[in-house]
Amino acid sequence: MTEITLNKLCFSYDPAIPILQDIDLVIDKPELICILGANGAGKSTLMHCMNKLATPTSGDVLLDGRNLKEFHLKDLAKIISFVPHQEDTTFSMSVLDTVLMGRIPHSGSLRTSDDIRIAAENIKLLEMQDFAMHNFDELSAGQHQKVMIARSLTQEPRVMLLDEPTANLDVKYQMLVMRLLRDVAKIKGITVITICHDLNVTAMYADRVVMLYNKGIYADGTAAEVLTKENIQLLYGIQCEIMEIQGRPHIALLDGDELDSHIGDIYKSLQSSNE
Repeated sequence: MTEITLNKLCFSYDPAIPILQDIDLVIDKPELICILGANGAGKSTLMHCMNKLATPTSGDVLLDGRNLKEFHLKDLAKIISFVPHQEDTTFSMSVLDTVLMGRIPHSGSLRTSDDIRIAAENIKLLEMQDFAMHNFDELSAGQHQKVMIARSLTQEPRVMLLDEPTANLDVKYQMLVMRLLRDVAKIKGITVITICHDLNVTAMYADRVVMLYNKGIYADGTAAEVLTKENIQLLYGIQCEIMEIQGRPHIALLDGDELDSHIGDIYKSLQSSNE
């Protein structure tokens, strides 16, 4: 089990406009953790600080007590895998070859029979075996996402970071992927940290929910503890009702006055731009 500790972490692109301030967080269990927050709350930035894609302005990120700054990227890739929200490029290579890229931190450019076995198992796990020899750049956006998750698992990390892993997936596969990630955390003893915008998907599968608001961590706990009417109102400015289904909170969003006011502002802006 790998422990991630964030001590007084701050980040900003512009010193006058901080994005994250004084983040204290300890992650020390193999569980599925969902990070929630409104657009611009710093969710992706926080995740990037955890895997050295962004350097904190101040404060520290520790991995098993060792400062992240001390890790070479290749060594870090043996511990932490990352699935971005959207791959910047597509590959003119097969799905199998794309997933095998997850073995590079372990085997370099060589491919062992073990590497191929691990990749094939994860392709099957994500139900992409029928596409194993298809070119990655011929697949749909949802299929791309599944291949990237398979590649991440093939990396055999101790920590998986995923930025909106259910983006571009239909409802069935959103549930399948989140259930898979939750089970992977438990069975393989991996810490799985995801960014998620769907409140009910988060409520259904997350072991722990971390809510970002006003540049810091506003709430941290179980779905029932964090996903309250008051917190959702504060975070998103909308009313909701919460009921319990299958022992988990279920959020019913309400179309109310807050949206009327926001839509009115948008209409006024559109009208003035046309005058």
